[in-house]
Amino acid sequence: MRSRRWMLLSSLMLMAIAWAVTANVQPEPAQPASTQAQEQCADCHSEVAEPFKQNAHAGLNCSQCHPNALAHQNAEDPTQVLPVVDFRSETCGSCHKFQYETYMTSEPGTAGEFGGTPADPKEHPKTKDFPLYNKIVAGHGFTREYNEERSHRYILRDHIDIKRGKNLACLNCKSTQVAYYWGKEWKGLELTNDGDVVAKWQEAINRIPKEMQDYGASCAHCHNPHTAQLQIINKGLQNAIERYGVNPYWKERNVKSFARADKQQKEILVCAQCHVEYVCGPGADKKARFEFSWRKVRDLEEYYKQRHAYQQDWIHDIIKEPLVKSQHPEVETFWESKYERAGASCVTCHMPKVAVGGRWLTSHWLVSPLRYMDKYIKGEKLGAYPCAQCHNVAPETLREQVLRVQRHVNEAQKRVQQALSDSIDAIAAAKQAKAEGKTVNEENLQKAVRLHQQAHVRWENLVVSENSMGFHNPEEVMKELNEALDYARQAQMLATQAVR
Repeated sequence: MRSRRWMLLSSLMLMAIAWAVTANVQPEPAQPASTQAQEQCADCHSEVAEPFKQNAHAGLNCSQCHPNALAHQNAEDPTQVLPVVDFRSETCGSCHKFQYETYMTSEPGTAGEFGGTPADPKEHPKTKDFPLYNKIVAGHGFTREYNEERSHRYILRDHIDIKRGKNLACLNCKSTQVAYYWGKEWKGLELTNDGDVVAKWQEAINRIPKEMQDYGASCAHCHNPHTAQLQIINKGLQNAIERYGVNPYWKERNVKSFARADKQQKEILVCAQCHVEYVCGPGADKKARFEFSWRKVRDLEEYYKQRHAYQQDWIHDIIKEPLVKSQHPEVETFWESKYERAGASCVTCHMPKVAVGGRWLTSHWLVSPLRYMDKYIKGEKLGAYPCAQCHNVAPETLREQVLRVQRHVNEAQKRVQQALSDSIDAIAAAKQAKAEGKTVNEENLQKAVRLHQQAHVRWENLVVSENSMGFHNPEEVMKELNEALDYARQAQMLATQAVR
């Protein structure tokens, strides 16, 4: 009797263990034992095989992600049969179904009053929110077409379809394959930012599998497929960390490698592969660059002056002076915020855990937390209240507080936007007067240009390019916008006074 009970208990324990394992990873059926026995990848690739055996993907066959692994292994000259690296998210999705499905979710809509994910990017050009934008960045390629972004599901497709010029360096965010092989040879193409970068952009696009040409950035951008741990592959970020550390504005937490970073910093860094300010492609001096400045906006100008003589971006069409064209500095803006200092990361708010069939899984639907909150309030699928980890208030109340902050920032940016436009007019008028032979105080005019540059970089970086309408760091954004308003009005006054 005791023996029978023990056998029953053992069976139940084995079933429980099996359920726990399959709950976390549900791989496709393993290949036949004969195939497993044939794989001898560890003989040559021990540096990969050892960590592979110790992590979540242990037990999978190499050929599940490297389809021609056996052909490579058994070739007379293995260097002539290179193993295929499968970057497709569909491959990961065969096991990680929920993560794949949420990452590929494209549900158009705007949770609040700013940003959002349109069904068609052309339905929401940035000039709808910033009507003076094309004047403020006159001469830059973004004046050709600059739209509100759709979801990550279309990160590469929208880049391919947009009218403005493209550059190979842009693909470090838009394509996992390009980022992974950057600086190396990939399918016969030298991936560097030298030479005719526009032509090389098309060559790279032609090599990206058709099924990846919508989403581009796949699971391997952030997850090491051998260990399932977080990773960064963007060389621009790797180089910045090597020079300045994972967070040069938090001395106590700053280390010079991703591997040594703590959990919070790692969760921020995987997003920092793209959500940062960087130099991408040919500048005003026609020199092609790909580099992360890894600086907050207050230090950006001085850095670019010292490193690139302020030629890294473009010359403004109206005032004929170099300006900074910012990208999307969500991470640098988030640095020093009350949220970061409280321990939050990008994952905390944008990738909450949601209840799925009695389990809690990390959502990869990368949208505003307000989208999760709206579903939570309505009791819909993918509903979550990530703010509740820190805030003990009703979601409806907190939602209104978020919008109140964003409205306040938006009113401030409108004033700066108008001041920048007025500053451009005044500087252009002074330069025109000088061209007509009138007496112009050159010192005042140059001071006006300098002040305009300082005002422009703050507004364009923290409001237009950054995607939270100030919410990632409201205190800093308002401080910098107030300074930008002061700089722009001073520039207008000095330029006006420069004409005698």
